Amino acid sequence: MRQVLSRAQWALRLGGALAILALPLHGCGGGSSLDNSGPPPTDSTPTDTTPPAPPPPDTTTPPPPPPPDTTTPSGNCGRVEPTSVTPNHQGIAFGPTHLPTNKFGVAYSGTQITAESPSCLLADLEAARRTNTRVFITFTGSETQNRDANGFNFDIWKRRVDRFKDMNLDPYIEDGTILGHRLLDEPNDVGNWNGHVVTQAQIEEMAKYSKDIWPKMMTYIRTFPEYLLGGEYPDLDAVWFHYLDRFAPLDEFIQQHFAAARSLGLKIIVGLNVINGGAKDSGIPGRGNKFSMNAEEIRAWGGQLLDQPDLCAFLLWEYDDTYFGRADIQAAVADLAQKAHAFPTRSCAKD
Repeated sequence: MRQVLSRAQWALRLGGALAILALPLHGCGGGSSLDNSGPPPTDSTPTDTTPPAPPPPDTTTPPPPPPPDTTTPSGNCGRVEPTSVTPNHQGIAFGPTHLPTNKFGVAYSGTQITAESPSCLLADLEAARRTNTRVFITFTGSETQNRDANGFNFDIWKRRVDRFKDMNLDPYIEDGTILGHRLLDEPNDVGNWNGHVVTQAQIEEMAKYSKDIWPKMMTYIRTFPEYLLGGEYPDLDAVWFHYLDRFAPLDEFIQQHFAAARSLGLKIIVGLNVINGGAKDSGIPGRGNKFSMNAEEIRAWGGQLLDQPDLCAFLLWEYDDTYFGRADIQAAVADLAQKAHAFPTRSCAKD
């Protein structure tokens, strides 16, 4: 059994080793304290041969290890070789965000993923390519990873994007596996940005930075398009927003937000917040005292949104194994998936 030494025992051993190392070495023509041919020492004080009492045991608690750095993911998915599979996409991308890779291609044709590391992103892209799944990518994570005390920090955001800038993603963009880069979430919400908002100029600055790295990858942001009115966005392609029961009536929701997006010349990614967007009488508890959408709500609200002709993708927030494992929810989602499949196959890049 390997002996485990206390801190005190390590100190005794280290002290002895250092004492030996402090003795002069026997060099060419030099004397040594190990050489007995010299005169006797002048100090005649008798040596105390009684061994010293051992020090008391070290009862101090070692400091805890530093917390992990969550700003730079350490995931390593190993080496993944790109395949020559040619995907076959039909209709517009449809599915829940944060879909696990083992669910790719099962019932959904699209999702939004978070890039953790280059190797893991490549593994996700290869899984998507093999299953005809189209993906939007978040390279920078949540708002907490892109802000400081003063709100959104563009330099932090850039550094998080830069972890992936040396990847050649063009093959996945060209075959439709990658649909686009989600720049940020809810730039208008001061609760996300320490009392501030992300400005229109900063939104375009992010879009331009992304296009400078990946010119062929479309860019989009999640916000209501009204927040973007008045700005200029040559490098922003699309806007994503989704419906909840509290935004009712749906007719007015569609009329207002679709008109604003069209006036900006942006493509439209729409969807449903199925986890926390249901009515209070939906019968399915959500998160934080909210309610999930039931099957009837999914069919009615999602169906009406999918009746709009100019959609380029439809996303459900967000994948939950228990919720999406319900037979009634699966059937309702399958009905929407069929409508999404009937759309003309298109990208979300501006014409």
